[in-house]
Amino acid sequence: MNVLVVGGGGTIGSTVAYTLAVQRPETTVTLADPQTAVTTGHAIDLRHAQCHVATAAGRPSFGDDPPGTVTAIDPSASPGPDPIDAADAIVVAASAARDPDSFERGGRLSNLERNLEIAADIGEWFGEADPTPTVVAANPTDRVTYRLWEASGWPRERFLGYSLSETARIADELARRFDTSPAAVSCPVLGEHGEHMVPAFSRATVDGEPIDLSATEREAVLEYVRDVPYDVIERRGPEDSSRWVTSRGVATIVARLADGGTDEPVCLSTPLSGEYGLEGVSVSVPVRLDAGGVGEVVEWDLAPNERDGLERAAAAVRRSLA
Repeated sequence: MNVLVVGGGGTIGSTVAYTLAVQRPETTVTLADPQTAVTTGHAIDLRHAQCHVATAAGRPSFGDDPPGTVTAIDPSASPGPDPIDAADAIVVAASAARDPDSFERGGRLSNLERNLEIAADIGEWFGEADPTPTVVAANPTDRVTYRLWEASGWPRERFLGYSLSETARIADELARRFDTSPAAVSCPVLGEHGEHMVPAFSRATVDGEPIDLSATEREAVLEYVRDVPYDVIERRGPEDSSRWVTSRGVATIVARLADGGTDEPVCLSTPLSGEYGLEGVSVSVPVRLDAGGVGEVVEWDLAPNERDGLERAAAAVRRSLA
């Protein structure tokens, strides 16, 4: 598997690269970032991490695939389409430097204009190459995903905006409330990667059984999921983020693409063209993955309030793209 990480010098991009390098040591990773000194340092360290895995006690077998390589490139130095064409999957984590407004709730929108400009530039670069499945982990995710798609000219099915951290966070909170393991919890989250997220409580289960939460309890769970990433930032410091949950989730999606896709739907942000009555916008909806990205958008029967929430999320995203 060959993965191009655009924005590989940043916290999320480098952590995604590390996760891929140690979970699948056969992966070849290219870190694309103008911060070439930083990414070269990351590349050296990641190569050593792969060597450490390959030479650990017992010398685990990697089958016919030797450990992959990790290299760094500067996308601002006109690299052309070759790094894109060489990739089986792309991760976009490129973002402007965060400002203090991004450390408070709602902060994903603080760099909206600059990050849309970055997305447009990256999309134009992508347009030089053949379409490749792309997982977007730059905020605000839904807007960046849509702008990348617009600028690239690629089929919309190639773009997957990452939003699974909400699904992990809500599983953690529901597990505490029901005194069970998060592995026993399922509660998909649709809508915006932000304030207008839409937990599908009508489809939530614990140990395969539907759950019953009051309106007050549902609101409390939703507020927890909205608040907790900023609680993490406050505790870790403004230069950090909830990078581990994001990177594990992004790496998992990349691995699923490499393995040919998924049978079970997973909620990710993708440009819509009439599904759920929505178009001209990207928001999280259930999709089945294939090797090329989105194989199918799955249209669930949602509760009326969930359908309304999805429409409000789409309207909020669309307004900020105008």
